[in-house]
Amino acid sequence: MSSLKRILRRNEIPFGYRIGYLFNHFAGPVYKWTAASAGIQRPEFATLFCIAHLEAPTASDVTELTGIPKNSVSRAVARLMKDGLVRRAADKDDGRRAVLSMTPRGRRVYEAILPRFQERQDRMVAVLTPAERQEFSRLLNKLVERDDDWAQTF
Repeated sequence: MSSLKRILRRNEIPFGYRIGYLFNHFAGPVYKWTAASAGIQRPEFATLFCIAHLEAPTASDVTELTGIPKNSVSRAVARLMKDGLVRRAADKDDGRRAVLSMTPRGRRVYEAILPRFQERQDRMVAVLTPAERQEFSRLLNKLVERDDDWAQTF
């Protein structure tokens, strides 16, 4: 057994380490490409991703959903606004909240990046049968849709 396989299978944090390994090898190459080709770093893309999938999200929503620190999300929002990819406006129902939206240019940038992540994901799960993919998805849903406060505690 190679050293890589040994450490992935036999360590003190087998689930967390392997999840981290998968994430790093899934996202790392794409973030390297997005930084070089579009100047978009992980916090900026995570912000665009949240805006694309949520109705009227705030920077706090992005922080909560991604686990990216508030100051990093704040800088990402400022940069995306400066680059004309995102707008911030007062919430029409609660003027104290600042909601985020993508500009048409932001949508084009997001849609240009997204296929890279989709391709990377397809390659990552290519070794799984359709039934295994369905089971993997079910197990991931169980982990992320839990009702306790695991994600907020440390």
